[in-house]
Amino acid sequence: MNSKKIIATSVIGIMLLTATAFAATTAVPSANANMKHQGVFQKGDPIQRLEDLKSKITEKFKAGKISQDEENKMLTKINDAEQKIKDFNNMTLDQKKQTLIKDFTARINQRVKDGKLTQDKANSMIQNFTDKVNKWDGKGYPKELRGLFGMKMHKNADGRFKKALDQAVKDNKITAQQEQDILNYLKTDKNNFNKANTTSNFKTSNSL
Repeated sequence: MNSKKIIATSVIGIMLLTATAFAATTAVPSANANMKHQGVFQKGDPIQRLEDLKSKITEKFKAGKISQDEENKMLTKINDAEQKIKDFNNMTLDQKKQTLIKDFTARINQRVKDGKLTQDKANSMIQNFTDKVNKWDGKGYPKELRGLFGMKMHKNADGRFKKALDQAVKDNKITAQQEQDILNYLKTDKNNFNKANTTSNFKTSNSL
């Protein structure tokens, strides 16, 4: 695996993991007295996943496959993501709801400014999302939030990553085979994450 492929895989992996990690923070598992951390799944802890990724990046640097500057930039992004997750986990339920609604509203309003949504459609989406979040009791991983922050987010993110990779191939930054290898890597990682979530959700529902 050459340096370009390693860097591209690492950077895209960080972006995808950040998205899935934030999705995971919306889950506040059931009242399981043995849980040490609230706000994360019993399996697939997003903080641990990011820590594992940092270890892999450091290994690439020690092996001389990426530069010190590249390592620092990647680790900084991961550290920022971890801090956001920790901050979210330390919030009260009301604060989490406000944060989710505020973030969603900001992203939807930006799409209106970019001409991708009409104001009426945006208002409807924001109201619908707000209603669902306000009904959330903070337990488990609500179906509505899983759809809004999980699967749909992955679908949109995958499209953006694919477009960016296509452009990288056109610019001769990576080969078509390298692009496919990266896409396969992301698909495998996401499938493993979803599998962990499914197992966790099953255990959570049984403990309620």
